[in-house]
Amino acid sequence: MINGRSHSQIITRIPLFLICLLTLASISSCTSREGRARKAVEDHLRNQGIRDLKVDVFHTSKDYPDKAYISVTVTHNYATSDGSLQREMLGYILKQEGQNYAIEKNTSYTKDQQKAESLLSGQK
Repeated sequence: MINGRSHSQIITRIPLFLICLLTLASISSCTSREGRARKAVEDHLRNQGIRDLKVDVFHTSKDYPDKAYISVTVTHNYATSDGSLQREMLGYILKQEGQNYAIEKNTSYTKDQQKAESLLSGQK
């Protein structure tokens, strides 16, 4: 049997539990969208001999819900003249196609969220 004190503790913990659950759901939603965006870039660069791809920025906008910006640092399989592996920093505007993303166009690279927002709006 539950006494009054433990019952009130349960009641006060329910909103906290719901907030935690919603936070986890939103984080996993963003992560899965970023994962789908990363996959679109990997598919686009598949034939270029990519060794590593690191997502630097993934940005979506409430003003452009069907688009996203992603900037990546790509490490190629070939070396520069000094012997280090070639790295390239790339930026893309993505369009949403169902649950997945596809590359709409190449754009400039940035790590700045505000700059990513302006690139989504069509500014340079």
